[in-house]
Amino acid sequence: MRLGIIYKIPKLPILYRHRFISLIKEALGKSDFNYKKSLYPEEAVKRSKIAKPFCFSISMPKEKTIKKEKIVIDEGIEIEDIVFYFPENSYINFYISSFDYQFIVNLYNGLLEIKEFDFGNGISLKLNRIFMLNERRILTDEVIFKTNSPILIEDSKENPILPIDSDIEYFNEQFNAIHSRILKDIRGEGVKGELEFEPLKIRKQVVKHTLKGFREKTGKPYMMLTCFEGCFKLKGEPEDLKMLYQIGIGLRTGQGFGMVEVV
Repeated sequence: MRLGIIYKIPKLPILYRHRFISLIKEALGKSDFNYKKSLYPEEAVKRSKIAKPFCFSISMPKEKTIKKEKIVIDEGIEIEDIVFYFPENSYINFYISSFDYQFIVNLYNGLLEIKEFDFGNGISLKLNRIFMLNERRILTDEVIFKTNSPILIEDSKENPILPIDSDIEYFNEQFNAIHSRILKDIRGEGVKGELEFEPLKIRKQVVKHTLKGFREKTGKPYMMLTCFEGCFKLKGEPEDLKMLYQIGIGLRTGQGFGMVEVV
């Protein structure tokens, strides 16, 4: 299941994913507070270990200008970095995908209640409309995907692994380990068959990202994540491929990474 949400917004800082996470939390809290707590418990340790049953991506207007200016991340934390400015009366698209009907319904109802969201830095997201998107059917054991948001794959030591400059066998080994763990957390069963990733047109992308827990732990304003984006072929059991299409591929999918579309 997929939602498209259109917001009117004048500009967007390069560090934006954490604010959309806050929007998701607020919407879930308005709709079903207990459900929101099940995904985002108050204890930070528990919260970080819960696999999120969704992914999201942001699509900005093609016509935009880039400026460097002050960005306030949190109280007492500010940096100078890129801000995307959009033409007057522009909109962004906020796309969300999940296999979980309860999540989609709660999010939909909660977002309808938030007509305007304080994005920080003098920015307001003004709701235009919400609509359901068509979801592609996956019935075969081989699918070509393209990324809507960057994919993050890391080993157990949090070292990034890319399918373009590393041993593809090692990449696939780590790829299967990550998704078997995620699927087991979400549906109680890991991958039903081995996944095989084949890069088609892939490029490296380094993403700046921030989270409150990271800032508190490291004292740094943001992290740098080495990801990739582009087109690739994924082979596996159709049920696994469908689930990854719905919840996202790779790590940090609930933080704006790993959303894909069927080509």
